[in-house]
Amino acid sequence: MKRIWLKLALAFMAVGVGAVLITTLLAVKEMDDHFLMYTDEVKSQQSEEIVQAALTAYRNSKGWDRQAFWQLEAISSVLGLHLVLYDPQGSKLGEWGQVTGAGADFDRATQSITLYDDKQTVVGRIGISHKDQNAYKALEGHFQWAHKNTAIWTTAVLLVLVVLLCIPLARSMVRPVEQVSAAAQQVARGNLQVRVPAPEQKDEMASLVLAFNHLVASLNEQEELRKRLTSDIAHELRTPLNTLLAQTEGMIDGIWEASPKHLERTRAEVLRLIRLVNDLDQVIQVEAGALPIRREPVLLRAIVEEVSEAMHVAFARSAIQFQLEGGQDAWITGDRQRIAQVITNLLTNACKHTAPNGRIAVTIAKSADSVRLDVRDNGSGIAPADLPHVFERFYRGDRSRARERGGAGLGLTIAKGIMEAHGGTITVESNLGAGTVFTLLFPVR
Repeated sequence: MKRIWLKLALAFMAVGVGAVLITTLLAVKEMDDHFLMYTDEVKSQQSEEIVQAALTAYRNSKGWDRQAFWQLEAISSVLGLHLVLYDPQGSKLGEWGQVTGAGADFDRATQSITLYDDKQTVVGRIGISHKDQNAYKALEGHFQWAHKNTAIWTTAVLLVLVVLLCIPLARSMVRPVEQVSAAAQQVARGNLQVRVPAPEQKDEMASLVLAFNHLVASLNEQEELRKRLTSDIAHELRTPLNTLLAQTEGMIDGIWEASPKHLERTRAEVLRLIRLVNDLDQVIQVEAGALPIRREPVLLRAIVEEVSEAMHVAFARSAIQFQLEGGQDAWITGDRQRIAQVITNLLTNACKHTAPNGRIAVTIAKSADSVRLDVRDNGSGIAPADLPHVFERFYRGDRSRARERGGAGLGLTIAKGIMEAHGGTITVESNLGAGTVFTLLFPVR
């Protein structure tokens, strides 16, 4: 019994069969009890009618005479009862329904009723005994037999239906679990493309399937990112390492003179490697949520002014017009150096992708619950296909452009992590050929 659907089906059957049997037994018992109450009530009414008939015969005859005895005899014969009439002193006046022989026994319990005339004077006493095998008893037995027989057949039909319905019901309920189990085994073997069809019903099973599919999709995405990260790291390190190797071998072989100029190029490649390793270390801290963040009140406009002042030469070299608006009272709580790192990254990217005589504008606005900073340029923009990936590690939309212009593709990943560490967000909007807007939202604390 290893299949879960079989266990579930047997459990359903046990519950269904038990419920049907208990219901049937209770229904039969309840019917028997109520039928006995009904027969007792009928006997009581019958006795009352006999008493009224006897008193009517007594009044009509003005005493107990032969005419009254005939009426009581007729009642006894028609109803199959044993009647005994006594006078007020207890002497027997007559007895009807006295039959001898087998099968003619009456109930041992005899109902004795005192008879009163209109003046509430005792005129006699009548004893009533019901016959065991009279027509009423036969009708009672037939009714009870028919009821129990119907209950038995109904129970049998219900049991068959329970068995027939429980198996497909259990299989349909367990099917998503079996599919998830089979898919999980494929995932364990390395197949991250497997998906489980979602059930039509919107229940817990559907939620389980959707959660599993989302988990597998996330694993597949993380696996792709891991492979791309390994490939990108290898690609990023290969070029400066090969350059360093070629320069070093050239110096050893005497082909490349170890002049200050050549040594400075070698130093530049080393610094480039150091920056790349530092960026990778920050990315790892960001993704692990371990990036150290200081918490202190800072004026956002002052940070932008410091960064723009430091980049004044870069703006002037490209003849780019820089403009800062708003933010005189935009105080936030955060790490001044980390926020400056984010703004520097955004302004550097904007400067790289804005043509000479272009324009870069930073706008700061404060609301009741947040401070918004927009970095807007009228540069080359970002292609729609690249927008969803700009914050991913090592992502560069134009792989063929110069590395000096494109960078390593880690700056925006770090910027996003810094903003999340401050409880804020960073978003981007761009139109290819029309410019880009990066938006930073800081919570007000």
